[in-house]
Amino acid sequence: MRRLLIDDTGSATVTTTGIITAVVSLALAVVVTGARTADTHRARVAADLSAVAAATALYRGADACTWGNATASNNGAEVTSCEFVEGDVIVAVRLRHAEATARAGP
Repeated sequence: MRRLLIDDTGSATVTTTGIITAVVSLALAVVVTGARTADTHRARVAADLSAVAAATALYRGADACTWGNATASNNGAEVTSCEFVEGDVIVAVRLRHAEATARAGP
């Protein structure tokens, strides 16, 4: 026995499910992109502050990289490198998946 589809009963449910899936997927993509952007900004701020703290410590005669490490950890970041180039301090930090580098001098 063959069954014929006479009406479109249930088609709104299928369409609604597709639209909801698309909207939720888009919302998740926006959240992930926003989180990565926020991490990048936080990493840049941590690098800037660490470089300034290290340069200030260098100017005052203290250990610059120790102050840079402390400042980065206070901002939730990890220092990946700290070096002196031509009187400036260059600090690179990592925060989750974001990395940033900053340079400061006395």
